[in-house]
Amino acid sequence: MEVLPKKGKKACTMCRQQKARCDVWRDETVPCSRCRKRNLECTIDDSFTREHKRRRYIALEHENEQWRQQLQTSQQLNADPVPIALSTATTDVVMPAVLKSDSQLDDSQGFSVAYPQYHLAPAGSPPGSTMGGNDPTKPRSLKSVTVTGPEIDDLYQLFFGHYASFLPILDVQTKPNAYYAQSQFLFWAVIGVSSRSYSRNPTLQTALAKEVTEMALLSVVSTCAPWYTIQGLLLLLTWPFPKENRPDVTFPLSGMLLHIAMQHGFHIPMSSHEFSRVKTPVSSDLDMVRRSELWAHCVLVYQRSCVIKGQSPRNLVSLAHDAIQRQVLFDKIAPHLVQKLRCQEVVGKCSEAVMENGVRAMSLDQELALDVLLRKFEGEVDDIALQAVIDDERYHLILCRMAIQSFHFYKNQTLVSSGCLPRLIATASNLIDYVQALADRMGSLFMAPVQISFGLLLASISLLRILKSDYATSKLDTSRAQASFFATINLAKQMSTDRSDTPAKMITVLNQLWNSSKAFRKADGSEYTTLRIRSRLILSQILDAVWWWRDEYDPNARTRIQGTEYVDGASSQPNMLSDIEAGRTTMGTDPAREPAGGILHNAGPLQGEFQINEDYFTNFEWLSDAIFSFPPDSSLANNLP
Repeated sequence: MEVLPKKGKKACTMCRQQKARCDVWRDETVPCSRCRKRNLECTIDDSFTREHKRRRYIALEHENEQWRQQLQTSQQLNADPVPIALSTATTDVVMPAVLKSDSQLDDSQGFSVAYPQYHLAPAGSPPGSTMGGNDPTKPRSLKSVTVTGPEIDDLYQLFFGHYASFLPILDVQTKPNAYYAQSQFLFWAVIGVSSRSYSRNPTLQTALAKEVTEMALLSVVSTCAPWYTIQGLLLLLTWPFPKENRPDVTFPLSGMLLHIAMQHGFHIPMSSHEFSRVKTPVSSDLDMVRRSELWAHCVLVYQRSCVIKGQSPRNLVSLAHDAIQRQVLFDKIAPHLVQKLRCQEVVGKCSEAVMENGVRAMSLDQELALDVLLRKFEGEVDDIALQAVIDDERYHLILCRMAIQSFHFYKNQTLVSSGCLPRLIATASNLIDYVQALADRMGSLFMAPVQISFGLLLASISLLRILKSDYATSKLDTSRAQASFFATINLAKQMSTDRSDTPAKMITVLNQLWNSSKAFRKADGSEYTTLRIRSRLILSQILDAVWWWRDEYDPNARTRIQGTEYVDGASSQPNMLSDIEAGRTTMGTDPAREPAGGILHNAGPLQGEFQINEDYFTNFEWLSDAIFSFPPDSSLANNLP
């Protein structure tokens, strides 16, 4: 006798939602006993899927918060018109994962990327502190710099009109007076960022840079709410000041940002009340969402700063107490933040794996192992790309892929045979195309945050190294690569807001290296394919290109090796070339550029550090480190003159 497969019992949608026992299968024409008892509509729908109750509750709270803010905005506009109508204000979408179409966005300010902004402020803030009242904006002074009320209004309108969409952490409805009352540091941080492109006073950025940076360093001892300190640090790390002759503090600030957030429990939003000095109630779901998203921004900015400085960032796994908390974080924050966090996590894991594999003197087996590692992490990027929901994520995915592929430049023996160069060209060109499309939509790139300028530099240096190689000249179709490289120089011109900022330096270096006949070449004219800088992870190839530029175009820069200097300052810059033979890294010099008389006073074994007195590149943003570290290697000293 044939046994028929057991047919699953049907259940109505209400019982399936509650995971309750249902007897509608007895007679589908009669409501089930549970629905009859509760007077519910009993329906059967095979396509029904259960709705996550907590997520639905959070979504409803988001929607309620949006309607409340829109009502407040409407009332405020009727009483006192606010001269700001921007796409970064609260929008009429329900979930952060949904982005308005271009036709729905207000293009009056010229940008096409915007996120719904929820009022990221501490729970329980009184309405007056949020809106700022109807008083006119007061003039403010910071040391010798005074900004009038109308100038402040213009600067805040400029910030929310052009910058806030890249980092939506501030409330557009809060007026400058309220920001000043909440935190003077946050108030001046907004002024400092928007002063980058304030044409009515182009001297303001330079005048504020030192003072606002000092406020950032002292914010750790501030008595204002840590929420505002964190927001101010996020702004300055996303749009850092040109450094002029000041030390670069972005890397220390990024660590301070992370530790301030952790000190106040932002990394565990569901238990943040346990980090308070006074007894406070457990945070509401909406407040936990706000805290979770602010923590996500902290992690992104910190990890980005590490990558830009050539360091391996702490991974999100090590920042959370357990995996459950990490998953809760992902469940609560907007999907576009989840995607960015995952991209940064892949870059961090890839960096650690590359360091474990070894980069100083790679054997053939190490290079083959590196290929396997990079393919693995590129596969993880492919998986993330399948979940991308909005356009802004595409840039972070391309940058993530570009960062991973840039490790191929550490190879020497298999750089060409592995077939990575065409993929590098495609990825770099895609990244530059994305930035070009963004510039076309926005009309300019003066508001571009640091991740865009860094990605553009990384892509352009990658293309430059490939285009200057013999293999590309003879074997590859480089028409797209060359067009993308030239486009980078034009994009950098749109980004530059100060003669000493990174885009301005990028223009000079890319121009001169492109026209150089010595860059990436040995003294005999043969190709030099190996990186000389090998301890700075993704940043290594950028720093390596800077050294090639300095060898040729900055010969008067004085070089010191542990306090020992060359006799003739005018001819003291050695041609820093290294040659990897038999798996060892050695460094040689060009006899044509030896010190006068070939004498190096007090020369001894090179131990640990090679110091360069930065003149031109002190202001090259993340390239401003004065010390490039090498492990102790007596073979280096043996090859010095």
